Amino acid sequence: MEKRFKLFIYASILLFLAGCFSTKSPSLVDKSLTGEPLSPYAGAKAKIAVNDFELKTSGIDAEAGLALKEYFISILNSTKRFSIVTPLESDIIISVAIIEFIPENSGGKSGLAGGGSNASSFMGGLLGEVLNKANMQLNLRIIDRASLEVLASRDIQSQLIERTGKRIKIPRDKVFKAGLSEYAGTPMGKVIYDCLVEAGRYIAQNMPLKYYKE
Repeated sequence: MEKRFKLFIYASILLFLAGCFSTKSPSLVDKSLTGEPLSPYAGAKAKIAVNDFELKTSGIDAEAGLALKEYFISILNSTKRFSIVTPLESDIIISVAIIEFIPENSGGKSGLAGGGSNASSFMGGLLGEVLNKANMQLNLRIIDRASLEVLASRDIQSQLIERTGKRIKIPRDKVFKAGLSEYAGTPMGKVIYDCLVEAGRYIAQNMPLKYYKE
């Protein structure tokens, strides 16, 4: 009798736990975005505002910062997931700080004695090709406008080392306007593209579902 009572208690506990698990709230973000979340879709949109980029490095000026913001907004608009509005109209604020912006930094020389640094030897400089190392790093935050709670944040960095003068093909190169046009077809242009597309992907993957409204 005591054994049956214990079995009944254990069974009751298991049923209770099963009930708890079954009533657990669904995922708060869209976990289906494991492939290419930047592809356009038709559905509810989240109202977001993008702050002016905060420039925390001397490698970029205000004009380029505004051009980066415009380019980033064009990437977000291409997803069809967001309505870009003013901060007062938004539910979400996107904050971006540029930590590093290095359009051209000698990566040294390739070939014999080319150590990949400014300190490459004289012979390496003669026999190797000049390398250009472009680098960009940003800090991205998704913020609830009403509560100012940071819902998600991430540092994103992109770097490319290429031969100086080599033309780099990237998608949407024509989007580069005043302030960024000098980087079209350069390693820095590819770095900018990769960094901002990854930022757009991160926002799409980490935007809580409750902010998508008809």
